[in-house]
Amino acid sequence: MKKYWLVLMVLFLGAKELYANHTKGGWMYYEYLGPGSAANTSKYRITLKVYTECNLNAGQIDASVPFTIFDATSFAQIDNITVPVSTDVNINNCALPDCHPCINNIPNICYRIHTYETIQDLPNTPGGYIISYQRCCRITNIINVLPPSQDQGETWTVNIPGTAVFPGAVTNSSAKFSQNDTAIICQNNFFTFDFSATDINNDSLVYRFTTAYSGGSNTSPIPNPSSGPPFSTIPYASGYSGTLPLGTGVTINTQTGIVSGTAPGIGVYVVTVAVSEYKRGTNIKIAEVRKSLHIQVADCNTTTAKLQPSYTSCDGYTVNFTNLGGSNNIQTYDWSFGDGGTSTLPDPIHTYADTGIYTLKLVVNRGLACSDSATSKVKVYPGFHPDFDVFGQCKNTPIQFTDKTVADFGTVNFWSWNFGDFSSPNNTSSLKNPTHTYTTSGSYDIQFIVASDKGCIDTIPRTISITDKPAIDAGRDTLICVIDTLQLHAVGTGSFLWSPNYNISNLTIPDPLVSPDVTTDYIVRLTDAFGCVGNDTIRVNVVNNVTQSAQPDTTICKTDPITLRINSNALKYQWTEIPAGNTLNNNTIKNPTAIPLATTTYRVVGSIGKCLAQNDITVKVVPYPAANAGPDPTICQGNSVQLLATGGSIYSWSPAAFLSSRVIPDPVCINPTASIRYVVTVTDTLGCPKPVRDTVVVTVDRITADAGPRDTSVVLGQPLLLHATGSTNYLWSPAQWLNNIGIASPVALPQNNIEYIVRVSNNFGCFAFDSIRVHVYFIEPSFYVPNAFTPNGDGKNDLFRPIAIGMKSIDAFRVYNRWGQLLYSSTDMNGGGWDGTFGGRGQDPATYVWYAEGTDYKNNKIKKRGTVILIRE
Repeated sequence: MKKYWLVLMVLFLGAKELYANHTKGGWMYYEYLGPGSAANTSKYRITLKVYTECNLNAGQIDASVPFTIFDATSFAQIDNITVPVSTDVNINNCALPDCHPCINNIPNICYRIHTYETIQDLPNTPGGYIISYQRCCRITNIINVLPPSQDQGETWTVNIPGTAVFPGAVTNSSAKFSQNDTAIICQNNFFTFDFSATDINNDSLVYRFTTAYSGGSNTSPIPNPSSGPPFSTIPYASGYSGTLPLGTGVTINTQTGIVSGTAPGIGVYVVTVAVSEYKRGTNIKIAEVRKSLHIQVADCNTTTAKLQPSYTSCDGYTVNFTNLGGSNNIQTYDWSFGDGGTSTLPDPIHTYADTGIYTLKLVVNRGLACSDSATSKVKVYPGFHPDFDVFGQCKNTPIQFTDKTVADFGTVNFWSWNFGDFSSPNNTSSLKNPTHTYTTSGSYDIQFIVASDKGCIDTIPRTISITDKPAIDAGRDTLICVIDTLQLHAVGTGSFLWSPNYNISNLTIPDPLVSPDVTTDYIVRLTDAFGCVGNDTIRVNVVNNVTQSAQPDTTICKTDPITLRINSNALKYQWTEIPAGNTLNNNTIKNPTAIPLATTTYRVVGSIGKCLAQNDITVKVVPYPAANAGPDPTICQGNSVQLLATGGSIYSWSPAAFLSSRVIPDPVCINPTASIRYVVTVTDTLGCPKPVRDTVVVTVDRITADAGPRDTSVVLGQPLLLHATGSTNYLWSPAQWLNNIGIASPVALPQNNIEYIVRVSNNFGCFAFDSIRVHVYFIEPSFYVPNAFTPNGDGKNDLFRPIAIGMKSIDAFRVYNRWGQLLYSSTDMNGGGWDGTFGGRGQDPATYVWYAEGTDYKNNKIKKRGTVILIRE
């Protein structure tokens, strides 16, 4: 019985938990060991290598793993094997920090490798076997995996071929990847990563990027047994795929397995490579091995001189150069352009004096540590002008594509056409001037790639339209008079044939003369150079005369436009004005617009060839009404005013509020309560049917007189400054003891109680009255303070405050309790007072001490103190 040795290597980086193992890649292979212990069986070795971070918790390492074996044809489960761990070693990328002196910010890459191994006998079958192992889950924030990446697991699988591939396939050993997993990859730097494999059978190996598998779940991280094929794949993030795992800047060499290119940004990326094994010298595919890794792109830079494989300048003699390798560690640049020119700039621009092929060389850090160099060829052949023509336009006929490229140097020797007809087996061509036949009309995107033997190459995209028939236009249907001759004109490319042959000068030209005496349909047939045929028809209507009538005469308001309208079958029109003027927007159209300023007759002549018809339209012009709502009046509140509008025969006022009538020119606005705007609409009976509006504003002036406080008190001999407000004119009475009765703020020196009345008015005659009573005390100026108060909220004696008579100001008024605590303080002359509270709480009934200080009207200081009793009822 034959046995096979099957090896499964799995990479786990950054595992954090037992059941979130953070799977990060791996690969599976098998090795044939010889015939099995039973008849018609083979022995294979199965090995599993698990890669993890070097420092792990004990719970993060699986002591054993399940391998599930399926029939490769029916996918039925054959066996499920538990395999224990056998070895455990660490590998590092280098001993930091001096292992890579030409890389800055070197990442530390360390793998702990756990090996699982078993040997199995498998019966020889036509279909062979599929072996798989599944584990969940991957790490978070994988760049090229659709989030959440931590929900995705992985499946490692390999196929052992059966006898159906070829009779000896069961003795094959699969390819085995090399263990080169510690390469340093720096973001935006050129790199190589070795995915190469070896094969002990010396078979041919072909490499490719492929889609990574998923497997397991958060709830079942290690399916036991594994779920069967076909296996599900991981979802890739936008811009990435299984065949573009690191973006468009990274490729794999199909013959060597070397991955190279410019690295993408910082982060972890899933990269899966499949190596296909072919029997040497044949196209028989024996087996395929997949290796999947989570590759870390680090924030580092390498010192590299890297150029393009070649440079070709086809549009001039000037070429731009730049180093494509890492630049952070580069101190010097030495460029040699191959024509004797040099430069030490990082990104030089060089102009060559002549055409030719030059050797470009770049040396970075010449004579220093981390020096590197690169060379490339520069081809300078300007004057490359790619172009092409397309002839033909119809489906099911050959379309001719013709190269028009001009090369000043060398010879155009490469053509690649893509006709955009993807359903056609002949969609492409490498001929210089090919033809292609489209079977369906529509738009097609053409791509033409053309190159010369000097290395110049360019791509020209163009969209063409394929139609059912050639473009042919016989013109619009027309009209002629029976006595006339008409020239037809067809537009198209190809040969023409007209029918019927009825009063037509020539049947094979695009623009023959016709003179039918009855209405006739002329059909033109166009045949292009490729045999595509199309038809179009023009109807020539024949009449004996022009049929024409005009609108009746009309009246318009001056400055208004009017559209002149006629009913006519004429082909051409000519308008004239009587008297002559320039009031038409166009005098050759059927229905022009006129703006006459005086009464005008418009004459129109309609023609069909030599047949004519004439009509007149007279437009009478009358002026608009001269609406005038009159001047804006101002009245005093309570008064009325008569309005007067002029300019027409009919009047309508709006709004109707306060008006004696809405439909007369001179209504009375009766006692309006506020200012109001009236609009009058004026219409006349002179012929202008449109109303004209004007506006008048009635302003209502209202006087509010205020003589100041209703009552005030003074002591004998104290002057009192009165102050009235409300308008601009003031008159006080009586005049007794006043220094001036005609101002807003006179000074009074009353000798007894008196009431002063002020009349407040404006310049329009509006007025109002107010008064103030003055009490005169025959006492000395002082404070008069009550000895008790009752703050119970009944509105009587609720506040404790001083009464100032003859005082100019109260400079202090304070209330204290018996412990000397200040409870209230104020300087208010005209209000306020203590309400018997302190800190928001009512104070207890008791005796309180007060102190008052002020200045009398003679500027004498007066100070008093005393007590007050707070009474609660």
